[in-house]
Amino acid sequence: MGMAAAESQFHVLAVDDNIVDRKLIERLLKTSSYQVTTVDSGSKALEFLGLQEHDLISPNTPSVSPNNLQIGFP
Repeated sequence: MGMAAAESQFHVLAVDDNIVDRKLIERLLKTSSYQVTTVDSGSKALEFLGLQEHDLISPNTPSVSPNNLQIGFP
């Protein structure tokens, strides 16, 4: 892939504290030809946001119960 093609790639910053989920997200997005950066915390995500531009941020979202009520974390 040439330099111009790499620069035009959609860049996703995926944030998840679970390594299995991070690897899965990374593999799925890279298979779809996205450029992916993964980090394990919000503070690391903020660091990366200051270093380079991202087209999309995929944050770790709280779990949802069967009746679609969000389960909060302390």
